[in-house]
Amino acid sequence: MTKQMFALPYAGGSASIYNEWTSRLKNIVDVRPIEYAGHASRFCEDFYSSIEEAAEDISEMIRKQQQGDYVIYGHSMGCLVALETVFTLQHKGIVLPKALIVSGTRPPHLMYKDKPLGTLSKDSLMKEIVSLGQFDPEVLECEELLEMIADIMYADVQMFSKYQRHYKMGTIDMPILAMCGDSDPEAPAEDVKEWQKYTTGDFTFQSFSGGHFFAFNENEAFIQYITQYLCR
Repeated sequence: MTKQMFALPYAGGSASIYNEWTSRLKNIVDVRPIEYAGHASRFCEDFYSSIEEAAEDISEMIRKQQQGDYVIYGHSMGCLVALETVFTLQHKGIVLPKALIVSGTRPPHLMYKDKPLGTLSKDSLMKEIVSLGQFDPEVLECEELLEMIADIMYADVQMFSKYQRHYKMGTIDMPILAMCGDSDPEAPAEDVKEWQKYTTGDFTFQSFSGGHFFAFNENEAFIQYITQYLCR
């Protein structure tokens, strides 16, 4: 059984998005949410300037906390950070995860298939993100909080919009589980399946009912599936 899951948030998110998982999965796995620089408890730190910089930081966190078998999970932007973290761990000779689990995003070579978010203004970006259903209504009514979130979101999008990883640059040798919501326009199933090109190991694809944030919207089917996968 897997002992640890290092969980990476989506753009604009903090480690707290995994609080429910920490309690619900505690008998299966020790969920270790990762906090990005500039977010929440690390608010006073500078934002990462690139996915590669994020991966360097996170690989060191994993090196210090890793105890036995583990997996890395990422949602949306977190998938890209997770993939690059695996390459960084591999380069440094640090113990590798037993699997990479990604959800809610296209693989890097298909990132810019539609409109590139990195070209949007901060206001336009927030309108796009709000349309995905990421924020509760009360958040949208607090102008000061929304402005703070917009700064974080904008910094994250600028970071991942520069990412240039491609499967032709190299692959990883471990299982990849790729998942999506069946009504997510940002990560349609046919695109998410192309994560298979990034591994020489086993590949599993699974779709769930829901939109972009299917994994966080009280999706019991998702929780049951991830539990079974980790037990395998």
